[in-house]
Amino acid sequence: MATKQKLSTEERRAKLQKVYDTLKKVRTSKTVTLKPSPLLKTEYEDLNGTPAPFSLRYYQVQGAYHMIVLKRMILGDDVGLGKTIQTLAALCHFFSREPNVKVVVVSPKSTVHQWSAEVLRFTEGVTPYVVETRAKTKDGASPLEQRKAIYQRWLEHEGPSVLIVNYALLIRDWNAEGFRPVDARGKPDPKKPVVPGVLDQTMQEAAKSTLITVLDEAQSFKNMRTKTWEAVRNLSDLSDRVYGLTATLLKSHLMEGYCIFKAIKPELFGTKTNFMKAYCLTVLQAIPGSKQKIPVVQGYKNLGHFRKRIDPFFYGRFKKDVTDELPTLVAKDIICELSHAENKKYSEALRGVLELGDGVLKDYEDHRALVALIYCQQVVDSLALLKFEEGQVVDEGFDLETFDVKSIKVGQLGSKEQALVDLLGDELDGEKVIIYTRFASLVPRLQKVLHKQKIKSVCITGGDTLNAHGLDLAGFKSKASDSRKRAQQVFQDRGSGVNVIIITEAGGVGINLQMARAFIFYDMPWTWGDYVQILGRMIRIGSPHKGVIAYHLIAERPHDEGSRKTIDHHVLKLLRKKKKFIDQVLGEGLEGGLEFDKDVSLKSLVQALQEDT
Repeated sequence: MATKQKLSTEERRAKLQKVYDTLKKVRTSKTVTLKPSPLLKTEYEDLNGTPAPFSLRYYQVQGAYHMIVLKRMILGDDVGLGKTIQTLAALCHFFSREPNVKVVVVSPKSTVHQWSAEVLRFTEGVTPYVVETRAKTKDGASPLEQRKAIYQRWLEHEGPSVLIVNYALLIRDWNAEGFRPVDARGKPDPKKPVVPGVLDQTMQEAAKSTLITVLDEAQSFKNMRTKTWEAVRNLSDLSDRVYGLTATLLKSHLMEGYCIFKAIKPELFGTKTNFMKAYCLTVLQAIPGSKQKIPVVQGYKNLGHFRKRIDPFFYGRFKKDVTDELPTLVAKDIICELSHAENKKYSEALRGVLELGDGVLKDYEDHRALVALIYCQQVVDSLALLKFEEGQVVDEGFDLETFDVKSIKVGQLGSKEQALVDLLGDELDGEKVIIYTRFASLVPRLQKVLHKQKIKSVCITGGDTLNAHGLDLAGFKSKASDSRKRAQQVFQDRGSGVNVIIITEAGGVGINLQMARAFIFYDMPWTWGDYVQILGRMIRIGSPHKGVIAYHLIAERPHDEGSRKTIDHHVLKLLRKKKKFIDQVLGEGLEGGLEFDKDVSLKSLVQALQEDT
C-alpha cells in the first residue's frame, strides 16, 4: 500500500498560493457554477407555504465553492445572505462523493431547530438529528441517556445525515462520564488510558471516517478562556474539515478574530504572544498586590497585514456589494424627554444611591460600575423595571414662591413608552414592526402597554412560553410546536393581525423577520456586532419592502439640566465608534496603527456617565 508523502514547507506554500489564486478569480466571477447535486432541491416552500423554484445566487455559489475547496475557513457573509444555504450546498457536494461522511453542526440553542428546518426545506434525503432531551420518557431514560441514544443513531445512520447540537450541550456532554483511572493510592495512573467522555468518544468514532464540523455563530467562542472555546477546539482537532459561520468576526476587538481562528485554523497566527507583538499596541500594567506586570492592549497596528493574513481563509461579503434585492435602510433618532419623575431617578442612578419603588435602597456608589449602567438604562426605559407604579410619589418638596408642597409622581406612561405608542399609532400604523430591548423583564410591560392601545404583539425572549395578549393561536400550534417558531410564524403571516414582535438578544440570531417594515431599538446593545445581528432579522432577502427604517429611542434629560445626555447618547456614540474600527479591519484595512478612540470601551462608557454626574 502506497504511503502518502509529506509536502515540504515550500511545496505547501506553492499549493496554497495556487488555490488562493483560483479563489480570487472565483470571487470576481458571476458565472461560476457548481456540479448539480441531486441532494439539493430545486423547489422549496416560500413564506406563504406555496412551492417556488430554488437555485443558488451567484454569490452563494462563490461561498459554497470556497467551502468545497478549503478544508478550514470562516464564511463571514453579512446577516441575511444565506450562510446556511451555502453550507448545505457544500455539504450536499460532500455527501454526493461520500454518502456516509459524518457532519456535525454546532449552533446556539435558539437556532438548532432552524437548522433542522432548513435541512428538510432545501435538501433531499439528508436526515437531521437534533440533540435535545425531555424531562420524562416512557422508559424513564435520563437526559444524558436520551442524548446518547441520539448520538448512537447518528453514528449508525446509513446515508447523508447531520447531527445538530447546541454549544451548551457540546460542553456538557464532551467529558460526561469520562474519567482518568487511578492507581491503588487514588492518584491518576499514567499507565492506564483516559476514558473519554460521551461526546468526545462519539466524535472519535465519527472521525474514523470523514468528520466535517460546522460552527454556526462562531462569535460564540471568541474567548480562549471559556469552556466553549475549549470544547470547540477539541472537536476541531478531531475534524477533517471545519467551517465557522459568522457575520461578526469582530464585535469589538481584534483579539476576538484571533481566538476564533485559533480554534478553526490553529496554525494561522501562532501563539497569542506573537499575535500581540505583531498586531497589538500594549503597555505593561502592574497587577494589584504583586510586583508582576502584564501587557494591556491599548490599540492595534498592522491592520492591513492582519486582513491580508486571514484573506485566504475568510470570505465575507456586505449585502450592498452582492445584491440589490435587499431593502435600503434609513435610521432615525427619536428624542424622548424624561419626565420629572424619570429625571429624578436618573440623577439617583448616576450618583449610585437609588431607591426602588418598593422602598429598597440600592447603594453602589463606590463600586460595581456595571450595575450603574444597568440602572441608568432601566430608568430611561421604564420606571416599572424599578418597581414603580403609576401615581407613586418619587419626591416631595416646597415651592419657594407659593410655599405649597410639590410632589413628583410617576406618570401613566414613561417617555419612551409614550414615544413607542405614538410611533405605532401614527407613523407606523398598520406596518409590521420589530421592537428590541435588552431587558426580558421589560417585555411583559411593553406588551401590556400595547394591549391597552389594542395593538396585538408576540415576543421572543428565550423563554419557553409564547406571550401573546388576547390572541387565538390555535391555528398556529399545529404548524410549529415551539414558542419561538410560533411567534415568528404569527408575525410573518400577513393575515394574522399581529403587526408587532418584541425581541431580546435571544431573537438576535437565527430567525427571519423580513416582513418587518421598521425596527425600533427601544434601547441598544453595547457591541456593534450584536447591533448588526439584531438588525439583520429585518434586512433579508425576501423582504417585500424597498426601504426599511431603524428607529433609535433616545432618552434626553429636561432643558433645565446642565447636560441633557443620557446613557442612550453614550451607547449610540460607542456603537458608531466601534463600527468605524471594524469597518477599517474587515473592509479596506488600515496600514499602520489605530489608537483606541476615547469612547470605544465599556470603561469609557462608565467614565462618560461619571462626567454626567
